[in-house]
Amino acid sequence: MRSNDRMMPLFRVRFGPVKCLSPARQEQQQIRANMDSSPRRRPKSKLGCKECKAKRVKCDETFPVCLRCARRGSTCSSTPRLTQWQIDMGWFASPVDTIVNRRLLQYWLEKVSQMLVIEPENNPFSYPILEFIPESPSLMHIIQSISARHEQYFSAHVARIALEERGKALASFRKELEGSGTRPQLSFLTAMLLSLSHVADHDMADFGKWHLFAARSLINQMLQDKTLPWDMDPLNQLCFGLYLYWDMNCAFLVHPDEQQELDTPSLSMAVQTIGLWNHPMYGFGTELIFILANVGRYCRQVLHSHSRSLTQEAKLVKQLSMWNAPSDKTTLMLLYESLRKHGLILLYRICGWNAFFTNPCFKELDLESLIHRYALETINHLLQIPISSNYLNFQSLALLTAGSELARAESNSRDDVRHRFRALYSMNRLPTNLHARELLEDVWKARDNGDTSSWLHHMLQKGWLLSLG
Repeated sequence: MRSNDRMMPLFRVRFGPVKCLSPARQEQQQIRANMDSSPRRRPKSKLGCKECKAKRVKCDETFPVCLRCARRGSTCSSTPRLTQWQIDMGWFASPVDTIVNRRLLQYWLEKVSQMLVIEPENNPFSYPILEFIPESPSLMHIIQSISARHEQYFSAHVARIALEERGKALASFRKELEGSGTRPQLSFLTAMLLSLSHVADHDMADFGKWHLFAARSLINQMLQDKTLPWDMDPLNQLCFGLYLYWDMNCAFLVHPDEQQELDTPSLSMAVQTIGLWNHPMYGFGTELIFILANVGRYCRQVLHSHSRSLTQEAKLVKQLSMWNAPSDKTTLMLLYESLRKHGLILLYRICGWNAFFTNPCFKELDLESLIHRYALETINHLLQIPISSNYLNFQSLALLTAGSELARAESNSRDDVRHRFRALYSMNRLPTNLHARELLEDVWKARDNGDTSSWLHHMLQKGWLLSLG
């Protein structure tokens, strides 16, 4: 494995308040500050959540869940707080017929893009993405579409501007794919965001499958390009890691007859090459998400065909059991450990006992006890991650897997999982988190009646295809 940390400064951005006021605005503020400072009534909260406003009570504006909503156990819908700024768009001197909506662009830079990374200070989806806009109009349109929808918590009643921008993104995307003027990396970013737009729809059977397939073709194109070693380009590494994470969250959603093999020589070699590169979306866990994608793909195949490969199961369990979190950051290690145990729980729950397993825990516990222990440990790890942390955005998959194993007697833990899914929704506003919580309630009812089927089994029975994570 090799480290490419020296390449990261190309994307590293200090994400802090941006306040660039015009001279006239500065003068107005100075005059206002010098005015008579007589006692005034405390202003009403203008940025409080919708729930507090509806009840006509003062909101403390804690993000992502205010204290009143936390006490009531309700979903908190806060109003975004944007900085005051003026952005000079003179650099956007391009023949591309793209209208930039400055408010939606600012909202993307300061708010929406933050749900795509674990560390706001290392965010290539924020200000660094500006340099790509003149080259890819589809990227600009889908950014504006998602921003417009995120503002409204991805409401089923989509705003007109969001639909218009997504339509423009699709039209521009087709032209880019048919031509040769746009780099495949930028087309890949557009495909990923188009898929995110589908995930945010309320059609629970559409997870943007065709965008995922298009992204795979673009990744193959990048890996085959010999003009520049792909691993020497941070943008290539960014896209490759994004694809692996995206595939991990969709591997169990794609029908086995349509599955695209992940464990190919070129992709496996690329995983080894990227090594411990600190990816903005998930950090140092490239190998882990690669293993989890293969786990998800295999579990879907077992549920579909009821045919197992004992050697493949043993290989996957061994890979997960031997993987260690290559980080000294406590919160990140908690997230990695939760994802690792998510993979083990899913395998054990769907496949059952395998005589080829070499997990030493089996010497002390039976399989059901081991699954339950892993579930409790995973929930404990996830609850240690503060709800104000960006890491919160990446725990829904492990939370669903572990939470589904809780027994009726563990009502307090079930409540903790419910609250965490509400916090997830309040932060990233993706409806899949609400659907996942609804799915959990169904799984718990079945579990209380003696049905030990996995959440994946229940989800497929309902005809749902939820892309989590």
